[in-house]
Amino acid sequence: MYNAARLYSFTLDCAMKLPKRWMFLLTERTVDAAARVLEHAKAANSIYVTCAVDADLRRFHLNQAYCYAQVLASYVDEMFERFPSREDGGGACISQASYLRWVESIDREFKLVKGVMASDKKRFGGYYAKESAAAVSAQLGLFDT
Repeated sequence: MYNAARLYSFTLDCAMKLPKRWMFLLTERTVDAAARVLEHAKAANSIYVTCAVDADLRRFHLNQAYCYAQVLASYVDEMFERFPSREDGGGACISQASYLRWVESIDREFKLVKGVMASDKKRFGGYYAKESAAAVSAQLGLFDT
């Protein structure tokens, strides 16, 4: 969760350097994807698993965090292609060092989420085997729109 918070903060810092005309096309979506990574990581971390529904809900939030991190990675690549800083230091936006730091942070988030998912599978695997109809309906009600 700490990495997700840092990722969101860094994304916000980088997004504020972009041209304002891209606000609704790319910047807002990028920041939103980073925010959703943080929200779902926090949500998953806040669930105390005591039954199949809790385990399934935690797994759902971890999957969502991973998916939004994938979306964020795509947006970051697009930003770097469109707004690289120039060699002479002019221009604006995203330096190669910032881009690499951003990509490393996203990669670290992938690894952390996958690690937690693997750990959860070992810890709560019995709950996953007993997935109930209540767990499935709880998941369907939580999809982001």
